[in-house]
Amino acid sequence: MDVNCNLNGLLRHTTVMSSDPDKDADQEALRYSLHGQGAESEFIIDEVTGKIYAQRTLDREERAVWRFVVLATDEGGEGLTGFTDVIINVWDINDNAPIFTCAPSCHGEVAENSVIGTSVMEMTATDLDDSAVGQNAVLSYRIVEMFTINPTTGTITVGMGGLDREQVESYLLVVEARDGVGMTGTGTATIQIKDVNDHAPRFTDHSCTARISENVLELAAEDKDTGENAQLTFSVVAGDQEQKFYMVSHKQEQRGTLRLKKRLDYERHNEQRFNLTLKVEDLDFSSLLHCVVEVEDYNDHAPVFIPHFLSLAPLPEDITVGTSVARLVASDSDSGQNREITYSLSEESDPEGLFTINQSGVLSVARPLDRERIPQHHLVVIATDHGVPPLIGSATVQLPLLDVNDNGPEFEAAYSPVVFENVAGPQVVRLNQTSSLLRAVDQDSPENGPPFHFTVPAEYRHSNDFYLQDNLNGTATLTALRTFDRERQKEFLIPIIMSDSGRPAKTVTSTLTVTIGDQNDHAHVAGEKKIFINMLMNLHRLKEGVYHVSAHHDGWEDIRENVLNYDEEGGGEEDQVQPPRHTHVPPTRLPAQGQARPSQLARRSLSFSSQDLARYLCEIIRDADQHPDTGPFDSLQVFSTEGGGSPAGSLSSFSSAGLDGGSGGDGGGEPRREETLGEWGPRFEKLRALYERAEASDL
Repeated sequence: MDVNCNLNGLLRHTTVMSSDPDKDADQEALRYSLHGQGAESEFIIDEVTGKIYAQRTLDREERAVWRFVVLATDEGGEGLTGFTDVIINVWDINDNAPIFTCAPSCHGEVAENSVIGTSVMEMTATDLDDSAVGQNAVLSYRIVEMFTINPTTGTITVGMGGLDREQVESYLLVVEARDGVGMTGTGTATIQIKDVNDHAPRFTDHSCTARISENVLELAAEDKDTGENAQLTFSVVAGDQEQKFYMVSHKQEQRGTLRLKKRLDYERHNEQRFNLTLKVEDLDFSSLLHCVVEVEDYNDHAPVFIPHFLSLAPLPEDITVGTSVARLVASDSDSGQNREITYSLSEESDPEGLFTINQSGVLSVARPLDRERIPQHHLVVIATDHGVPPLIGSATVQLPLLDVNDNGPEFEAAYSPVVFENVAGPQVVRLNQTSSLLRAVDQDSPENGPPFHFTVPAEYRHSNDFYLQDNLNGTATLTALRTFDRERQKEFLIPIIMSDSGRPAKTVTSTLTVTIGDQNDHAHVAGEKKIFINMLMNLHRLKEGVYHVSAHHDGWEDIRENVLNYDEEGGGEEDQVQPPRHTHVPPTRLPAQGQARPSQLARRSLSFSSQDLARYLCEIIRDADQHPDTGPFDSLQVFSTEGGGSPAGSLSSFSSAGLDGGSGGDGGGEPRREETLGEWGPRFEKLRALYERAEASDL
């Protein structure tokens, strides 16, 4: 059977009839049932009447044919069963609108300026309805505006002339598809207008005037076309006979860059201005541009000195400060500020700043010169222009100095002549270990130097001690005229007048120190020497010891011994003095201050010499310094007082009062050395006080 697809409920002509051939069968006892696809879900059957019903609206686009079996059972559904096949064909109705296959939008393109009728694209639509049933799936198309569409095939073509991509780049069309019974569907078509090369490229300016440096210039142009039609090529076609320029084409960016092929030189007149004709072209068209290029100066020339080396005539070394010695001028081929020049001196060539140069190039003396330190100056003058970046040029000035006799003679060496006592004169004095000749040197040039002349002041010329002989060959000889005694005078200071050969001559007086050498010309005399050793054991106790060394010598100044004053703080050492280890003398216990007088200690006799005592003192000082409990403020003070280097002379010659009849006795004669301690200065004040205490104890 055939049914409409919009049928809902009782199907037309869908009643199933059956009969029971048995005799006396109750025909009303037949019962019907539906089996197969769609049974009970899509269709149902009245079991008594056999009428088939659709339970919902049928949709042919979902399923066009239904097949199932109807069973008939007698005896109220308990007896025998018969069956029949039922086929239901769903009829199509126009319930679907056309749908475009390129939904939601379609794209096409056509060249601008295309003629009417040019095919652009096809718009295809479909209809789900049955094309065999009436006009349900028969479609027709239509659009408006610049384009037309074939109503049957959906082909879009150009409908009007005058497509211009530069005016309208794309069109958005709404295409309608209609089936035969009036249902419609729409689709969107986007049509891009393709560019054709219908415009010539042109420069953005009708002319140009540019000021460039000597190295680069950039220009630009444009083309309204697109794609390959807008890929522009730039070139220089006139005004560049020497081919100084070329152009780089940036096709995608519609831009051209004018660049230099060869270096420009602003200093050449014909390269300061160029009248160029530039060409820009695409595939079919071209345009020209007149461009005036004015070249600006670039700082490409460094200042140049002519000459670059200048040797000046010698100048006296005592030339007045501020005197001009030369003028140097540099030139620069650039223009404007690029040729403005500043002058200076290289610090390496004049580290002491002896010279200066002004901005006119005048070289002058800035500080006093000294030929003996720098006999010849090599000055580097620098010229710097004001360009960016600045360039420099340099010139060398050679300036020798003339010597001026401004230095007098001086001893050739540090002479230390020695004349031994008790040697009869006259005798030639040896000035050093190798020569007896007195020589001089002069820092000035040879013409202001030797030969030198030697003499002594007038008051020394008739001296009975020494005589100076000028040998007239640049040397002199010193002669000792008599026998000397060191104990009377240890040295003589002889003023030596030396003059050179300069004009005028330079005269200098130097002092020659002659030392009288000692000889062992005094015999030993029995006597006593007192050496005081002060040891500060802590901040509150002072230990004193007096040692007696038997050694009296008339030549007391040449006995080389020292007085050691050793102060120690925070010691913790035992209150005793230990003699040197090699003497095996037992330790001497020193009583605390106030318990024994120094004189009592002084009468003890020790059996070791003064040299042993010196070594002993060194040992106890070293032990104290290395002791772990010794504080950081311990100090050692050493007084070296032998010979003429001290106002005290040698303390080694102290004689004990009353022990012999020498000069230290009370019977007259020279004062004892210990009595003059007060005259030696503050350094010996404590020693003097200790000695006075010792004398008071003896009394």
